[in-house]
Amino acid sequence: MAVDIPEQLHLVESFANSVDVDIAQDDLDSPPRFGRWLAAHGFPGVEPGDQELAMAVGMRAALRDELIAHHDQLASGAARARLEGFAERIPLRASFGTGPATLVPAGQGVTAMLGTVLAAMVLAERDGGWHRLKICREETCQRVFFDKSKNQSKTWCSMQVCGNRSKTRTYRDRQRELPPLPERPPAPPAPPRRLRPPASLPPLPPVPPSA
Repeated sequence: MAVDIPEQLHLVESFANSVDVDIAQDDLDSPPRFGRWLAAHGFPGVEPGDQELAMAVGMRAALRDELIAHHDQLASGAARARLEGFAERIPLRASFGTGPATLVPAGQGVTAMLGTVLAAMVLAERDGGWHRLKICREETCQRVFFDKSKNQSKTWCSMQVCGNRSKTRTYRDRQRELPPLPERPPAPPAPPRRLRPPASLPPLPPVPPSA
């Protein structure tokens, strides 16, 4: 769970991040594993069936598509249509407690968890923070993060890790696309070196006659 995500979106972030692209791990790959994920996120004692698992996986996919569209601050029509289909099957109700009125799930088990996620999405969109929840654009990461930048222009969950990784890959791809450099013609052979004639030695002195 990311510490910089608003509390009301913690479950939304955890649900969307229940698949880890980096290590190829999916907490929703089987009913028993999904049950363990539910218990770890405040819904103990739930034993999801195959249909409930399929509904959760489908809603997660639609949610992640919606978060990808947040990079352009636009809603994904296809993802919204799919989310609408899930919203028709997951009941919510208004709750008037000691605090401000809010939305809460009206179902049990898996339906309660999915209803909590939907309610948080609705409230976050009403409060203006929904489009700050995004998916990292680094293809080897794709983690959900909360964009706290002033102009909501953050692309990666981490500039130091995912940003550098993406930029390095883009640079290498561009280098591979460049045409090869033309081969240089062979250098002409070097001219033969002219040897200097040996310097003339001074004549030897005459040998004096023997006595």
